[in-house]
Amino acid sequence: MKIFRTQLQNFINRTDEYEEQFEDAARIIAQSIISDGDLWIYGESELEGIVSQAVSGVDPLPTIKVANTNTAFTHLDTLLVFSTDPASTGTKTIVEKGKKAGCEVIGVSSHSSQSDQEQEWITLCNFHFSTGLSQGLVPTDDGNRIGTPHLLIALHIYYALYFTLQEYLEEYDM
Repeated sequence: MKIFRTQLQNFINRTDEYEEQFEDAARIIAQSIISDGDLWIYGESELEGIVSQAVSGVDPLPTIKVANTNTAFTHLDTLLVFSTDPASTGTKTIVEKGKKAGCEVIGVSSHSSQSDQEQEWITLCNFHFSTGLSQGLVPTDDGNRIGTPHLLIALHIYYALYFTLQEYLEEYDM
């Protein structure tokens, strides 16, 4: 557990490099809320846990709704996307639909070394935050690696956005 905890802390510390981008992304989210736009969230695989937190957890994002392929986005909206797979076709479909409608897109995914064409949904994001994960954190005796905490690091990114957003909304008494 000590190896996992140490490695996890290193990945969480790496998200500190996004501090300015967190502020800019939270400002975009606040603008959607203040301008009567909608705030949408979409998650895949284990990152659906972020959707649960954002919608019905103890610290939910205000006015947030769950996006799907039938969502009618507008130019006033902001879409938050959480997917472990930077090449996910499902995520790409949602992101393309949001961008076509003119909404802002903020994405979170794992690390990938694949080509830009395969990461197309990431390149469409106004902001993208990588968890930095490409494999498990703990080596096993047979040479494999286990313990890939996508959800934990994505939750840390969620809270960085959440706390910054709360500061902006307090300025507007919302």
